[in-house]
Amino acid sequence: MNENDFYKRTTDPGRGQPPPSPPNEIPKTIRGYRVVGLLKTGGMSTIYQGIHPETGVTVAIKVLSQKYLKDDEVIKRFLKESEIIAMADHPNIVKLYDQGDWEEGLFISMEFIDGISLYQYLQDHTLTYKKAMEISLEVAYALCHLHSHGVIHRDLKLENILVTREDHIKVIDFGIAQLLTEKKVSGLRKRQIVGTPIYMSPEQKLNPNAVSYPSDIYSLGIIMYELVLGRTHHGKVILSRMPKGLQPILLKCLQPLAVNRYQDVVALISDLSDYMNSDQFSLDQGS
Repeated sequence: MNENDFYKRTTDPGRGQPPPSPPNEIPKTIRGYRVVGLLKTGGMSTIYQGIHPETGVTVAIKVLSQKYLKDDEVIKRFLKESEIIAMADHPNIVKLYDQGDWEEGLFISMEFIDGISLYQYLQDHTLTYKKAMEISLEVAYALCHLHSHGVIHRDLKLENILVTREDHIKVIDFGIAQLLTEKKVSGLRKRQIVGTPIYMSPEQKLNPNAVSYPSDIYSLGIIMYELVLGRTHHGKVILSRMPKGLQPILLKCLQPLAVNRYQDVVALISDLSDYMNSDQFSLDQGS
């Protein structure tokens, strides 16, 4: 596959999943946006490709499935996603254009990202060690911005990070993101799995509604490990496979107890930057 073919592929954060099955009928317009195609279907929402009625800009329009329009908790989470995206205005985070209601329910209009998931990118490319670290830093900067606004992503993984045509990183999918000040969920739903198990910190597996920033840092540590490894890790981390200078950084990211991890992303970014400017990094690249 050459570079041009690579970027002609439809944006799809899934792991090689089959093309989405279209709903019974694709709407022609959504609140003035002209719908030109289907991007993805999920259990709770459908994402269409659309055109902004005034600017002509291509957008992604996420529509809540009609069967959830009477579920107050799902509606609250859907609206919370748009609130979080609007708050997190950063080059490495998907942008929000609009949100509201239309004839068939609720929608969110977001930046259309011309690219593919980091998971797919990893399948199609052999990353240099330097490139793996550069991508990790971009994700860390996005995470730093989220945390500075009190946002915990809670589902950071290769599939929720897109690589654009210009080779930049965009963090997406804030469907289960949580504000640190948000009240904890009560009732049975709090015991449900929230997130993706192989990327989740131990404390998130125990109680997904009682996590903080170190939980996202744990997920980023897993992502760094996979980028350097060149493939997904399937739940098994062997730090001795990693370059010597990176091992202590990953070890601190992946501590079982949150209190022993990096407590903020700024400290992680500082350690990564220092390492990438060190003689050890040059040695690790050549090994």
